[in-house]
Amino acid sequence: MFVHNVTLSTPVNRKSLILLARLISSTVASVVKNRFIILPENSIVKFRRLRKALLLSAFFVACHLSFPVHSQPPENCPSFISSETAFIRYVHDGDTVHLSDSRKVRLIGIDTPELARKTRYQLQPEQAFAKEARDYVRDLIKQLGNQVKLMPGTEPADKYNRQLFHIQLSDGSLLQTRLLNAGLAVAYTTPPNQKFSQCYLQQESAAKTKQIKIWGHSKYKNIAVNELSPKNKGFHIIRGRVRHIGESKKAFWINFQGNFSARISKSDLKYFTYPLQTLVGKTITVKGWIRHYKNKAQISLRHPSAIEQR
Repeated sequence: MFVHNVTLSTPVNRKSLILLARLISSTVASVVKNRFIILPENSIVKFRRLRKALLLSAFFVACHLSFPVHSQPPENCPSFISSETAFIRYVHDGDTVHLSDSRKVRLIGIDTPELARKTRYQLQPEQAFAKEARDYVRDLIKQLGNQVKLMPGTEPADKYNRQLFHIQLSDGSLLQTRLLNAGLAVAYTTPPNQKFSQCYLQQESAAKTKQIKIWGHSKYKNIAVNELSPKNKGFHIIRGRVRHIGESKKAFWINFQGNFSARISKSDLKYFTYPLQTLVGKTITVKGWIRHYKNKAQISLRHPSAIEQR
């Protein structure tokens, strides 16, 4: 018989491909009665050898497609060096977990929306996507298991006595990059724990470009300096033109046009690889937590990754 050349261009699903593999084996066994197949080029191929090759191909195609397809983990940051293996017992929120040995761990390099909490003076309302960030981490732990690898920061704990770690999941991805790629966290570097700063910033930028989750919410839109008001509290991204750089006893001040300034402690100046004066006249964005002092909005910057120049 003659076997015609056929080009398949119709998309098929996994089930169809498995059926196709079965069809190949059954067709070869049923329609070929002779020991030879005559191809269009009139070349002769021994049937037993061809049949074996086709059956093996069908077998491997079927086996491959019968296994579940797992999505590849997000791009990881290089040079992750684990110091220990631990087990997550409880997920407090998107960026804070409790280990089985009772340690409370804060994820290095990111910040997720805050759940509602009561402070000494008032009840702070829940921020958009706070529960979703927490549940996202819970689901990952449930799916991949609660055994993780830890990489400590240069500074091992914060002022709240939370242990500071980069966390690697069982599939090799970092919990930080998972949250950033999902659009449920912002990249925020607190020196001296600046390892992976650039990597986390790239992950954030990708989610921001696609307007995923928090990046499609008004809370995380750039606010122009002249639009700031006392109602703007907590984490914000502010955009404005730099008017001049000031200096006080303990800090340098990036003063914007309008009633807003950004403070850089002199102890953190070593992390900035360019003279602050080069920012004068430029329109930049800065991100961090706003506070109001004497009718003036202020923000503290500890690392150059919190500044985006245009």
